[in-house]
Amino acid sequence: MAERTSGWISVVMPVHDVADYVDASIRSVLSQGYWRLELIVVDDASEDATRDRVRRWVERDSRVRLVDASFGDVNAARNLGVSHGKGEYLAFLDGDDLMLAGALRDLVEALQASGSDFAVGSYDRLVDGRRTPPAFWIDEAHETDRRRTSVVQFAQIMVNAVQWTKVYRRSFWDSAGLAFPEGGHFQDQLVSARAYARAERIDVLRRAVVSWRIRHDGSSMTQQGVNTAQIRDRFATAVRALEVLSRESTPEVCEARRAQFLGYDAAVATAELPRMSHDAYAALRSGLASLAPEANEPVWNVVPAEYKVLFDLILRDDHERALQYIARGGLDLLQHDLVEIDGVQYVQMPYWGDEAAGVPLVRFRAAPRELRAFAAASVS
Repeated sequence: MAERTSGWISVVMPVHDVADYVDASIRSVLSQGYWRLELIVVDDASEDATRDRVRRWVERDSRVRLVDASFGDVNAARNLGVSHGKGEYLAFLDGDDLMLAGALRDLVEALQASGSDFAVGSYDRLVDGRRTPPAFWIDEAHETDRRRTSVVQFAQIMVNAVQWTKVYRRSFWDSAGLAFPEGGHFQDQLVSARAYARAERIDVLRRAVVSWRIRHDGSSMTQQGVNTAQIRDRFATAVRALEVLSRESTPEVCEARRAQFLGYDAAVATAELPRMSHDAYAALRSGLASLAPEANEPVWNVVPAEYKVLFDLILRDDHERALQYIARGGLDLLQHDLVEIDGVQYVQMPYWGDEAAGVPLVRFRAAPRELRAFAAASVS
């Protein structure tokens, strides 16, 4: 194993045609106030001015290194950057995002105090230059600081599957055999699944450590799309992540992650149904079939009714009703009534009681997060 420079952090930044953003991203790393860092920028065949902008930083700050590549693959670029890293710790940042002030200091201080294998912070979103909250499930996972926890103790943290919120001990990264599978759009999921499963201890920080830039053109490395290849990759990666957790963690952790995929990742993809081509829809339907458990599995109890009904329609290939479900406000939970039948609470989503649609009653069963939403709405 290569000797690492004690106390130093290697920050790997893959870039491709981000000339409009890369200066701000680099500046956010170098201005951390944690001077013991090296920033390894891997330029993956940029055709704009990205490389020239990075080279200017190389010339004026010895902590910045430029590595040229021609993979056309962000994951291969990340792996190359990791191979150049010399630090005791390892972190990642995309070339259009911003590392928030003090992030590296707080993540490393947590690891130094706890001895954990990696630390993970929250993030927010950068929209038109304004910081906005992340998805609610990220806020919930980072509601409080947790030191020396594990995925068995706190499975909820798996919703934070991106790499740019984490600082790893490089010794853990190497001993755990972590690397980015090359190709695809969602490979953070697999690295995270392996890291969460193989780590003995994890530090969870309440604070946000990165602002994830949301580009209106959808060209961010992490933004989601609705094209067929991305949909196939999303679900294939989810299935592979579940296979990792099934082999390397507990059944409870694996099923918790399945519920997260269905309630969050698959839900985000399915909400884009009106914009999908026929091929994309077919990929979505096939992906849901590969991910969905049997009809009576308890994991369905924690998946929101608003998505369970839509999933049911798609899995039965009722495309027209699925589109109408969205058009009728099926994804706007609080438009609909909560009712109780035999001690069980259900949401009267579109197609409630519609025999022609044939959606089973159990698909309308309210999930815990929906009950919390109704409770909050009733007191507001």
